Amino acid sequence: MAPEGAVSDEETLPSTLTPKDMRYSQDNSTVSPSLPWGRLVTCKNFLKNVDLIQKFSFGRGESCSVLVNNKNCPYDKVINGISKTHFEIQKSDEDQLVFITDCSKNGTYVNGKKLGYQNKKILKNKDHIAVSNSSYNIYIYLSHNVQEADEFLPLELANRFASVTQLGRGSCGEVRLVKDRDTFRKYAVKKIILTESASELVNKLNHPTKVRNEIEILSRLQHPCVIAMHDYINVERSVYLILEYMEGGELTQRIHEAPMREDVVKFYFYQMISATQYLHSQNIIHRDLKPENILLRDRREETLLKITDFGLSKITEQSVATTMCGTMRYVAPEVISASLRDSGEYGDMVDVWSLGVILYFMTSQEVPFTGFDNQTIARQILSGKYNLTNGIWSDRDKIFVKDLVRKMLQLRPAERIRINHVFRHDWIKHDHGMKLRVRRLLKEEGLPIMAMEPPSPKRFKFTDSSSDESTLSETLSNITNENYSCSSTICCN
Repeated sequence: MAPEGAVSDEETLPSTLTPKDMRYSQDNSTVSPSLPWGRLVTCKNFLKNVDLIQKFSFGRGESCSVLVNNKNCPYDKVINGISKTHFEIQKSDEDQLVFITDCSKNGTYVNGKKLGYQNKKILKNKDHIAVSNSSYNIYIYLSHNVQEADEFLPLELANRFASVTQLGRGSCGEVRLVKDRDTFRKYAVKKIILTESASELVNKLNHPTKVRNEIEILSRLQHPCVIAMHDYINVERSVYLILEYMEGGELTQRIHEAPMREDVVKFYFYQMISATQYLHSQNIIHRDLKPENILLRDRREETLLKITDFGLSKITEQSVATTMCGTMRYVAPEVISASLRDSGEYGDMVDVWSLGVILYFMTSQEVPFTGFDNQTIARQILSGKYNLTNGIWSDRDKIFVKDLVRKMLQLRPAERIRINHVFRHDWIKHDHGMKLRVRRLLKEEGLPIMAMEPPSPKRFKFTDSSSDESTLSETLSNITNENYSCSSTICCN
């Protein structure tokens, strides 16, 4: 037998009652109703269904949308447990989500769980609302937008979160902004549609092995400038990662908006090298550092940033790094050509190169290596030639940042500046004001203060030298435009 007030998907809805203050004007003429954004279906015969058009209130007070008193409720025990204003339901102007507020110390319940006085909860389709005690259901909330974009979320997550809007979409999944139904806290949920586990598909970004690797890495990381994963679930052929939400968007957008002052560039870059040094200290190479994978907390000029997207990252203590992967404009030369590697493998210096490209891009709004196809870009990278004399680079005030870029973009990894030495470079080392502002920002965010002078990270050594050195022509022939775009992440053997 169905529980009291249960509504089936096939059930037609009974007649509805528009809240009294929306039905008539002072001269008793009918007001043209607005479109309802929800409906309360009654579970009790002394109440009627209600179309939700504006803020709704329930209680014994005369100002309530639905007034409960001795005239319309035959149960004294029920009336005694209902407050003057017991609960309110309204729609948020910010994100169009519908939420209920408990206005009574006698208790308002959603699906049997007490909200608590002045607490709120985002409602979802078919939520049961009770008063006085958890079993006294009076309404079932029905959304007029039944999909609510919650088709994106499996039931386990839809009970916890309300989907707000799409943040991004790719060939193997999407990312949506969600809100916790109880705390109203924002998160980004990354849905990854898994490919088959076949070995020939292992280089796909959504291969189960790569997804498990990303989850393992995110689970072990804890740094104020690295994105935090709060939870994850696996449902059928999809994995959902619940990540912290960064309202400021990608660094790429900020770079393109307007030229950055050098002090702002340094403020961001200092956080990047701190996060990267931390990754390396945990034996992790990111392998796909680029502005699209660096997110900003908010729209403030000086704001917190975090490195994200560890789908291509490598845990070096588990195996060696030989895979051709990354985004071509930011890829280190030793990733492209095995002739530049030490014993056939590459190490954490690939991230230093990528950071050098990002620093160049932030300073000049241009990338150092360009071209219409990946082969052209790869040739430029392997030539080690780029502009450091014309345009903004001719400014004498850029002498220190130019020197750091030059040291980070050395063709051979052994000649490239190491990440812990970047902290000691003159462009970074003596700017105590910038470091103080970063510390102050972390304190405001309630985050741990990172070490300003990190210990020397381990130099990764690899013993497997099974990969043969490739000639430049062979390397470039494997970089085809049919498979990769110049700005897209690539991953191939």
